[in-house]
Amino acid sequence: MRVLVTGWFSFDEVIATVGDELGADVVTGWLHELGVDHDVAWAPYLERGVHWRDVDPSAYTHLVFVSGPLADRPLLRELSAAFAGSRRWAVNVSVVEDTARALFDRVWERDASGVARPDLAVEGSVPEAPVIAVAFTPAQGEYGERSEADRVRGAIEEWLAVRALPWFEVDMDLYEKPHPRRPVQVEALLRRADVVVSMRLHALVLGLRHGRPVIACDPIAGGAKVTAQAAALDWPEVLSAEEVTTAALDAALDRCLSGLLTGRVGAAADRGAAGNARARAWFAEQLAG
Repeated sequence: MRVLVTGWFSFDEVIATVGDELGADVVTGWLHELGVDHDVAWAPYLERGVHWRDVDPSAYTHLVFVSGPLADRPLLRELSAAFAGSRRWAVNVSVVEDTARALFDRVWERDASGVARPDLAVEGSVPEAPVIAVAFTPAQGEYGERSEADRVRGAIEEWLAVRALPWFEVDMDLYEKPHPRRPVQVEALLRRADVVVSMRLHALVLGLRHGRPVIACDPIAGGAKVTAQAAALDWPEVLSAEEVTTAALDAALDRCLSGLLTGRVGAAADRGAAGNARARAWFAEQLAG
């Protein structure tokens, strides 16, 4: 027995969903537990596994189509015809057209007329992964040709994608049409991250203020305000524009997650508070004068 697991993620012509992949993960987990040999057919754009149009259909006793809508459509007819010699099952599907049932020998409906069952994605273990808050910055004209913001941003985005890190962007601009953005919105998001990656001075400051380790990435060649602010707060995780690479980001993330910087995070916040106290004293003195 050998099974080919397929789904809408098996077609270049379709962009499948995360839920489709999670359903496939559950089914492949079952096959692994049952000791059944299997492959997963991924679309070429996903660059993994096998492609169903390239394999020998006679090598598989079963074809399993997992998740998503089941309708009598050309792609499903092509898949079904290619594996006409295999037992064809559809699992965790929404039966949109009853005529599509004829394409498969057996169907386990997620939903159909009179049927409603839990989606397979409700099951499964969740891998541990740090959540990263990222603050990008556009090119800053005041630095002229020293600005390497586009390259630094590209390096960070590539790292996040290649390492499959869960992340969200924190926009530091004060206005997002048609509504203003409030600081409380930004700060609440930063508190929910495990690590902050920042090309911006204030995301560096606010990350440390809220107890989050920060990988500060200065987008200006030779260093500018991000590097200066990290020095003012005695924060060690700073990468110059030239140093922002996958390897350097990996190493910085490992240090941020190690727990060894916890004391430095607190000390940076304390140093900032002490600096504010000095600034307030200076301000009061100027007013008195």
